[in-house]
Amino acid sequence: MLSTGFTGTLTDIQRESLKERDRRTLSHFLTQGKWDASYLERIVQRVAFQQVKACAQRECSPMFVILDDAVCEKIQPSSQAAHMIQGASFQHSHLKRRHVYGHAVVQTLLRSGDQVFPFATACYYPQGKSKIELAGDMIQAVPMSSCRTYVLMDSWYPSTSVLQTCAERGFHVISGLKTNRIFYPQGIRQSLQSFASYISKTDTDLVTIGSSAYRVYRYEGKLNLVENAVLLLRWKDGEGIDPKQMKAFLCTDVSLSNGEILNFYSKRWTIETYFRTVKVQLAMERYQVRSAQGIDRYLTLLFFSALCCTCRNHGSLIDGIHGYRIQKKHDMIEYICNQAQRGATLDQIKTRLRVA
Repeated sequence: MLSTGFTGTLTDIQRESLKERDRRTLSHFLTQGKWDASYLERIVQRVAFQQVKACAQRECSPMFVILDDAVCEKIQPSSQAAHMIQGASFQHSHLKRRHVYGHAVVQTLLRSGDQVFPFATACYYPQGKSKIELAGDMIQAVPMSSCRTYVLMDSWYPSTSVLQTCAERGFHVISGLKTNRIFYPQGIRQSLQSFASYISKTDTDLVTIGSSAYRVYRYEGKLNLVENAVLLLRWKDGEGIDPKQMKAFLCTDVSLSNGEILNFYSKRWTIETYFRTVKVQLAMERYQVRSAQGIDRYLTLLFFSALCCTCRNHGSLIDGIHGYRIQKKHDMIEYICNQAQRGATLDQIKTRLRVA
């Protein structure tokens, strides 16, 4: 999976392994093999948590549990197809801004400082658990610790059940909110967008995050989801206070300043770059496995590969992938030199490397 040019097929894996086994043994391994993928998942979770916790304690920084999903798009089969891929359905693609056919994969990363580690992954199937339930299970799997922990997620996930799970684990939540969400300022029921129409520029504070400046309105009080929380309504500075251009955020830690809330939430972008990396570099959405169990196992192995790369380069996935590929080239050159020194002919070396 980590090799340059991997396209997501079992043929690629069989070729890179330099073994003479039939490709169908790999298919059997994924779909019918007697092995426990959850055991591998627990290893990933234990290693990821240990690494991020150590970083948080060393740097006296908070831990972030970053949650999101990505769509692995597939070609919609015809009604006459004999062997359709299992569990695929129409999912909303944020990238394409429309519904596409494929699988939605829910994933969780752990982060502290600049170190980011994959923690949990699960494929959403319409006949199984909902995305909200999968998210709750992943949050439940994160061990509690003495480190301040924030769960970061977009506006899809802050449901009552997810917020309750976070509270039970002692985790705070910083999330996006849909602007049609209802709240009750001074007991009056209204949507965030409707409330924003009464806000003027003088009611907002200027907050700078990196090189970007924003106008921010802060509301603190009881919400229908939590007893006491912060709502931030945000606009880009210089673009006016238009309710249609507003972004809304929820934070359950009322001790944080406006700048801290937005700065912490910006770390959620890590999972977007993670998805792009595993799709482009590890062919996450190009698998050709058809059975649900085979897909789950394939994604687990890819997930484990990502962890190995991340550990290799101290929390950087893309650097770990490049490092592995460079090391593989070095190993190949050393192997060829050693074989030549032992008297192997060029044709023999090519045969052993399966390039004859």
